[in-house]
Amino acid sequence: MDRPDFHFRQAQSAFDLIWLLQVQDDVLLAEIGGQGFPKIVREKSCRFEEETDAKCYEQLAATAIESSEGADIAVAMIVANDLQRGLWGGDTRDFAEMAAKKVLAAGRPLCTAIFRGLDALEDLSYSYEPTEYFQPDKSRLTRTAEQILPQLCEIAKSMDEPTRKSVAAADYGCDIDRHLEALNDVLSSETCLFPNDEAWYPSEVVELVSHVRATSGFVPCTALLLANALQGRDNVGWFEFRWSNLAADYNVLPKTVRAPILAGLRFIYESGEDFLTYSGAKHCDPVASPEGFIDFVKLRDDEF
Repeated sequence: MDRPDFHFRQAQSAFDLIWLLQVQDDVLLAEIGGQGFPKIVREKSCRFEEETDAKCYEQLAATAIESSEGADIAVAMIVANDLQRGLWGGDTRDFAEMAAKKVLAAGRPLCTAIFRGLDALEDLSYSYEPTEYFQPDKSRLTRTAEQILPQLCEIAKSMDEPTRKSVAAADYGCDIDRHLEALNDVLSSETCLFPNDEAWYPSEVVELVSHVRATSGFVPCTALLLANALQGRDNVGWFEFRWSNLAADYNVLPKTVRAPILAGLRFIYESGEDFLTYSGAKHCDPVASPEGFIDFVKLRDDEF
């Protein structure tokens, strides 16, 4: 079967579910979907591609319908398959409705990933009826902003004095002293927020440095922009353009800074319905180009 042309949010939703299913134990997967289920998860990236997969599909469908043990995993697989336009798609919302109790009781990453996948399917559907999302009152967030912000601010504040001076000079050397003073003020505050009444100092130089991976200060400036975005200060979509151009760079950052930055990017994606809504291309594929997607990461003091 050919792979579909993905929109980013469709592909990211599939990526999340594939990732979460592939970290499950093979014994558990076999108990829920039969002996062939682990192979479909690992070798076919959670997509029903052959008629021989029918037995597994039928067992997962029955588990979801009965809302029995493992129904959350069953629904996650059915959603992942439908997002990738595998065989037997189309009734996914019905399965989720029947297994709603088990989905809601699942761990936060899996539960919210299922919600986001169902949202993406709803957005992709062609209907004259108003959009009606599954469990619309439930959060789609893997983490809250409050769980991520302290570590982003920590990275931003680690910027040493030479780097701060370099960042302040990023606007072709214009107004260095004013940018430096404003940058120091922001980094000395608890929340690292840019001044509410100032749209240029120091945000202009911070934005410029965060565009280029090789630039001194790229990591702390990225963290500083993210800290502001998570607190509602991004009115121009800083990270839509950056993700499109720097995804691979973000994904290979050193481990100590990679996790908070990817967690921040994931929050922006999960909390903003319009984040890369219109990005669609053949290469935007969770299987063919996984480096282009926002990975799941573990932060200090994670509760899940």
